[in-house]
Amino acid sequence: MTEPINQTEAANQVREALLSAARSCFLSSNYDKVSIRQIADEAGVNMAMIRYYFGNKLGLFEAMMIEHLKPVIERSKLIRTTDTKSIMADIINDFHQSMSVTPEFPRFLFRLMNSEGSMEVKAVVFKLFTPLANLLPMPKPLLEKCTGTDPMLVKMSMMSLMVFPYIIPAPMAELHGFKLDSDFYSKLTQHNIKLLEQGLFGEQD
Repeated sequence: MTEPINQTEAANQVREALLSAARSCFLSSNYDKVSIRQIADEAGVNMAMIRYYFGNKLGLFEAMMIEHLKPVIERSKLIRTTDTKSIMADIINDFHQSMSVTPEFPRFLFRLMNSEGSMEVKAVVFKLFTPLANLLPMPKPLLEKCTGTDPMLVKMSMMSLMVFPYIIPAPMAELHGFKLDSDFYSKLTQHNIKLLEQGLFGEQD
């Protein structure tokens, strides 16, 4: 005999279903084109549940973003007082692990921040990313230890290496012979770590 699901479990299941449905709907479309009815139908629940748990569509979007960025936020807490070189590999690996689960996420953010859509939703993105701006992809103390280089340019180089492979248009990737699958991203992650640590040509005599 199946044991009855208690109210707390049922509530958690509804909430998780809505977060999953929101992620699916938002990542595959434009924020402004996604309706709460569409999300509720995807989750298999009544639309009233969105208002009950999240207030409105924007509240659900923010909760979905927080859920997705949780590993990044947790890493930021660990690197606030760390300035060793070894953290660079950790940051790149963490980014890859987070993005490889849903590679559509960085593409979605790219589309969203370049669109003329809702300013409210862009404000949510800025609110969530602003506290991380000085920590990712490298903490400020580590950037300042990059001798003979502009720390901000180092940061841009890292962002380019880490983010661009996830937002490159598929036809462009195909043109250059890249197969954008998990194996490619894993190999690229290790390559980028080696490249940043040793340089393109390694140590020269």
